[in-house]
Amino acid sequence: MVETGKTQRMPRVMKIAEFIVSLQAVQALAGGALLLFVFVSSADDMNSGLVLLFVGFCVVIAVLAGWLASKWVYRERRDRIAVLALETLMALGFVSMLALDSDLSMRSLLNINVVLPVIVVVLLLLPSARAWFNRVDAA
Repeated sequence: MVETGKTQRMPRVMKIAEFIVSLQAVQALAGGALLLFVFVSSADDMNSGLVLLFVGFCVVIAVLAGWLASKWVYRERRDRIAVLALETLMALGFVSMLALDSDLSMRSLLNINVVLPVIVVVLLLLPSARAWFNRVDAA
């Protein structure tokens, strides 16, 4: 039996990618909460503006990742492209931070903040993911 439209089951690679995106949303939210704690505890420091900027960045990433993960079931092509863009920016952003901090090495690239986005991008570029997001509604 051929499944079409919204009744098609989600491939395993898509479930894995969806789980990773959801995990990243939770991780960003927890990171934002921890940074907010640092901001509150060191409110008189000169770097408090930078910490507040990082808190905002974490919250934006958490909201975007959570929102995109919640839209996953609608299987729209633009959502796949948005997730690809977000994950690519997340990986490049972390690598940029490492490069600016002069800590860029092969070992530092094996960080969860680089590996997870790369895994999601690779999974979303697979033909099965492309086919799943290019749904055809049954008339």
